[in-house]
Amino acid sequence: MELPTTQASKLISSLSLKWIDQMVIGEMPRELAGNKDKTICQVTEWLNEPQYYANRTFKGWTIGVVVHIFYKANSKVNSLNNEIKLAKAFVKDNWTIEQSKNHTQDPDTRQVTKVFYFAKDLILKESEK
Repeated sequence: MELPTTQASKLISSLSLKWIDQMVIGEMPRELAGNKDKTICQVTEWLNEPQYYANRTFKGWTIGVVVHIFYKANSKVNSLNNEIKLAKAFVKDNWTIEQSKNHTQDPDTRQVTKVFYFAKDLILKESEK
């Protein structure tokens, strides 16, 4: 089974969202930190734990990712419609929206950012237990 960040990044990539210039999985590379010329979508893991205990074992696993969007400076993108499309794609793929944070502006770069927390329950097959 693929890592949560891999599953989420593949889902986002499959949408072919033209407003996302670059995707980053995990830690932001130094060369991209503070970049104001690209809209960057960073995917990190926040949840990865066993669930649904019965008969002294677990029957499922819950995974979660943080999707952090750093909009390029002076972006003319209608971000709300794009963010709704992104969230709907996650929900369609059986993820839940655990949190959707408000837009904030980075005090240093002046970029607008948006953060989502998505989670997904995986029920393990008997052969996976």
